[in-house]
Amino acid sequence: MPDALMLPGLFGLCYFAFAALALSVERHWRDLVESRRGPPRRTVFRLRLAALLCMAAALSVAIRHDGTGFGILLWALALSAGALAVAATVTWRTRSVRG
Repeated sequence: MPDALMLPGLFGLCYFAFAALALSVERHWRDLVESRRGPPRRTVFRLRLAALLCMAAALSVAIRHDGTGFGILLWALALSAGALAVAATVTWRTRSVRG
């Protein structure tokens, strides 16, 4: 992966992982997708599996690009940034949906 695309790709994978985890929570599902029912069990499983795969892919990208030592550190920082970005997005989106 070219150097210019490695960091945005890494942060994008972490963002998508935490977005999937957030949507697997019943409260966030009701706030963002459907207010009447929570997510079906199959959907929760698929969202959590997608989050796991995105995190594993992000770890693989970070280690492959920067080596084991710095790659794991970069991955941990990308996870933190992705979680913060998803928390901000869910907060903003919930407020805009509720009016």
